[in-house]
Amino acid sequence: MKPKITLFLLLCCFACALTNAQGKLNRAKEDLSSTNSSSSSSSSRSSDQDYYDNAGYFDGVFIELAYYISYGVLFGDMESRYFYKYPYAEGSHGEYSFPEENVPSKRSQLIISNTFFASGKEFYGNNTSLNFRFLPLLGIEANHLHFFEQNPKEELSVNSIMINYYRVREQYVTAYWGVGITHVGSGVDDTGFAYQVGLDVYLKKPYSLGISWKQSLINDSTVDELKLLVRRHLKRVSIHGGYHHYKLGSVTINAAGVGLDYRF
Repeated sequence: MKPKITLFLLLCCFACALTNAQGKLNRAKEDLSSTNSSSSSSSSRSSDQDYYDNAGYFDGVFIELAYYISYGVLFGDMESRYFYKYPYAEGSHGEYSFPEENVPSKRSQLIISNTFFASGKEFYGNNTSLNFRFLPLLGIEANHLHFFEQNPKEELSVNSIMINYYRVREQYVTAYWGVGITHVGSGVDDTGFAYQVGLDVYLKKPYSLGISWKQSLINDSTVDELKLLVRRHLKRVSIHGGYHHYKLGSVTINAAGVGLDYRF
């Protein structure tokens, strides 16, 4: 009896070792890769059904939401706005100014951001983004997200381009939604539809709060990103830090991050 128990425990340890050796990013790549499907036709049909039940569900929810919400709620009245040189430049306010205000303002805004985040000693990443609002209510956002794992050594890159509509453009609140595409590299090499929503609240000089949510549909899985950030504004530069939550397929990562923003 004892040899059987010993053999069973050894097999369990071996299975755990294999799971740990695989690492989070390898598992994420398997989940996000289209090569996961079985060669049999029945498994293929089952995989297709899972796609429409899971990834297709989120896509359908977003489309139905856009359909049933009225035009006014989704796009607003498109009132005229300008940008301050930077938040809190002319008093206690956010980033948008009204046309009747006699203050220095601009019609477009470019923000470059970089964030470093870590989850324990074995897992870290970097997020670089460029946000260009060529109009106060419309902008394009390019984002490069890179994950690193120490043991085993592995990397995963996620790149996206989004078109954002800034629905709320008030002195203390900025809110937006956007749609675009995401490409997952590092061996996955697939592209899918992406959507996001975000909110920035300017509390009191020099602080603001930001929350954003993005979901990208990659094959029969998703890449989810949730950020809860606090910013301290120092003229054109702001320092931010906060909580980052990522879901790469079935792999969940909770991390703390710090970074810088610069406004042109």
